[in-house]
Amino acid sequence: MNHLRPRIPLLTSNLKINYLAKANQSQIAGFLKYAFASTVFNSFKAYSLIKNKIEGKKPVVEEIPKDTVIIYQFPRAVNTPSLSPFCLKLETWCRAANINYKNKLGMKLSSRGSVPFIRLNDYVVEDSEKCIEYLSKVFQVDLNSELSEEQKAVARAALALTEDSLKWSMVLHRFWYSRMPKQEIGLPLLSIWFFSYKMFRASWYSGAARYTKQEIYEKGKRDLSALDTLIGNKKFLLGDTRPCDVDFAIFGLCAQFKYNDRGPLNQHLLGKK
Repeated sequence: MNHLRPRIPLLTSNLKINYLAKANQSQIAGFLKYAFASTVFNSFKAYSLIKNKIEGKKPVVEEIPKDTVIIYQFPRAVNTPSLSPFCLKLETWCRAANINYKNKLGMKLSSRGSVPFIRLNDYVVEDSEKCIEYLSKVFQVDLNSELSEEQKAVARAALALTEDSLKWSMVLHRFWYSRMPKQEIGLPLLSIWFFSYKMFRASWYSGAARYTKQEIYEKGKRDLSALDTLIGNKKFLLGDTRPCDVDFAIFGLCAQFKYNDRGPLNQHLLGKK
């Protein structure tokens, strides 16, 4: 057996090289699809602008009702109101807080290149969490008013678990590892190509995509189990009376696993594995 030992590091190195080669091939293919989709989108946008200018058409300025929150988010999905957990989180929170809002559905992104974002009387707020904080102050709504300081700390930890950790498991499964035909979740093919590479790169820079697929799924399962333990038999995260802000973040993400994604995390959430 001693004569085999020098070959073990070489074999391990070759396996790692093969794995990295396949990963690089996937990234190159993903980038080419992203570049093609971006070119088509930008070309169509430029064509529309030129056509409207030639025909003398002026952009339609929609009148926005005063004191009405405009939520900019993606078009409706097949199985849930939104394929974005953050859009679903924000709109559901507005409903629970009795905020007068109106949806502006489309592919318009904020100045940071994300959705959702809101406009209230010409004032724009980006990021779902900041939107909730702002609306809570403006409309004097506090769904966390009954929480103790300790409960607020638990809620903060649950938010980080959901949006800083579990989120990446959903993103990588949906846009990079899932074998489920992505058209089934209601996205056009070009949109799939466009978002898949963008989401992978975002998760790569966050560090999440540097784990193996199996490690990502195991991490996601542990996150879901932790949330399950925190909620227990209660109706909401911190009681049975009413939800706090973090409940909507948990709802928005878990709804994606249950209704829009198939695979290990969906099965784990439903108790099948």
